[in-house]
Amino acid sequence: MSIKSYWAYWAYDFGCDQSLEGMLSVFNEAGPWHWVLRDSAWYGDYLNTNPTGGVRVRVHEYPQRGEAGMFVGLRRKGFSILLEIKAESSAAQAEVDEVFRGLMERVNATNITEIEPYD
Repeated sequence: MSIKSYWAYWAYDFGCDQSLEGMLSVFNEAGPWHWVLRDSAWYGDYLNTNPTGGVRVRVHEYPQRGEAGMFVGLRRKGFSILLEIKAESSAAQAEVDEVFRGLMERVNATNITEIEPYD
């Protein structure tokens, strides 16, 4: 899917002492979204949620090796999160970002930095 089919498409990089599995537990306990652990030949293991129609949020840990090579971020070790809202969705970017920020507080994320979206 091309970027043009998205109404909003943004990403962040952050540090966190949690593992993906630890984040999965905290995120699902906190709500309101339901998260699952998935794997990708391209990026490796990641967390995924589709909280409402046309919205997808993914958390990738790095470094991880995939078919595209080594997936890296801003620091030696950390996470990136990709947030997408399709054009036909009724979701608002501010609302999705507010939930993301609340989840980041729950896992004591550090150095949250906006980055260019990737895919």
